[in-house]
Amino acid sequence: MEHTNLEIELVKQHEQLAQAVIALAQGVALKPILQHVGELSKQLTGARYAMLSYIEDGKKIYIPLGMSEEQLALLGSNEPQGIGLLGVMWEQHEVLRVNDIHLHPKAVGVPANHPVMTTFLGAPIMFADEVQGVIYLTEKEGGRAFTPIDETMIRTLASACAVAISNAIRIEKLQARNAELEQRLSECNISDGD
Repeated sequence: MEHTNLEIELVKQHEQLAQAVIALAQGVALKPILQHVGELSKQLTGARYAMLSYIEDGKKIYIPLGMSEEQLALLGSNEPQGIGLLGVMWEQHEVLRVNDIHLHPKAVGVPANHPVMTTFLGAPIMFADEVQGVIYLTEKEGGRAFTPIDETMIRTLASACAVAISNAIRIEKLQARNAELEQRLSECNISDGD
C-alpha cells in the first residue's frame, strides 16, 4: 500500500512530536526548556519566528527565537508588552490561529524596525487551569497560513511543556529550600562550635 506525501509528512511530524515530548520530560531548567520548545515549535510548524512568554517574579519574560542579533539590536529596548494578540492567550486560554495579524481586531501594531509578520499561531501553556506561559509563532514558510495540523501539534507541545515547566518550577523551589536548609545547618554548626 502506497502512502501519500501528506500521510508521510504527518507520520514524520508525529515522530518529531513524540521525540519532543520525551526531550521535555528530561529538562529541569526553565529557560532552556522554553528555548527548546520554541525551536521545536518552529521546526514542527515551519514557522520562521517563535517567541515564548512566561512569568518570573511577577513579570512577563519573553524569549524571541528566529531573529538575528542585528534585528534584536534594532528593536532595542522595545520589549513586548503582552497586549493585543500577545495578550489573547493569557486572557482567553485558547489557541489562536490568524492568517493576517494586521486584520485581527486585537492587533495593536509593532514597534519600528520590527520584522514583517503576517501569519500567526499562538497557544497557551496551561497547567491545572492556570496559564504558565504562551507559545507564539509567526510567518509560516512560503507565506502560507498555519493549518489545523499545526494547531494540533502546537497544542500538544504546549501541554507537554506545561508539565515540564511545572516540574522545573518545583525542582527550582526544592533546590532553593535545600540551599536554605543547608545554610541554616551550617549556621547551627558554627554556633555549636563556639
